[in-house]
Amino acid sequence: MSILQVSPKNALTILLAILLPAVLIESIDYFNIFDARYQRSAIANGEWWRLLTGHLDHLNWTHLLMNGLCFALMLALFRPLGRPVRTIILWLIASLLISALMWFFSPKVYWYVGLSGSLYALVVYALATDTSYPKIFRIAALGLTGFKIAMEQVNGDISFMSKLVSGPVAVDAHLYGAIVGVLFVLVMRLKVFR
Repeated sequence: MSILQVSPKNALTILLAILLPAVLIESIDYFNIFDARYQRSAIANGEWWRLLTGHLDHLNWTHLLMNGLCFALMLALFRPLGRPVRTIILWLIASLLISALMWFFSPKVYWYVGLSGSLYALVVYALATDTSYPKIFRIAALGLTGFKIAMEQVNGDISFMSKLVSGPVAVDAHLYGAIVGVLFVLVMRLKVFR
């Protein structure tokens, strides 16, 4: 079995489709031209586009680089993420659902930035559906992911991660991302998006 589960061309297509807008938004944000974050008050005033752009905006370049590297690693490791159109659509749906869940169930989350919530959705989906790995490995990896999310819910964000990205980690986005990933698996089991 090759370690690269997604063709380089498909991986590049997916990364460019999602990370290029993120780089553009971070560049604009870096020069204080425009702020694209998920911001509760702005969304309440009709700026609905922030439900999506908040997932593309980041705290800083380090935060964007970490999310981008994590995404690239996921594409290298998981075959179910290898179809560009499906993966991009799943990412879009995940981002919007996570924003909706934050809106309705986390009213104290006033602002959010980053890909991590949507990456949790994709990794849960990929782990649950990638049959190229032994079932025990996938169950253990899903269990560890669930354990990390539970620890974040109990203890808050992990301090070294907050220091690394120079800001708070939105642990609710990780939880909602995992929930959306489970929803993706259930929908795929119904063969809706084959």
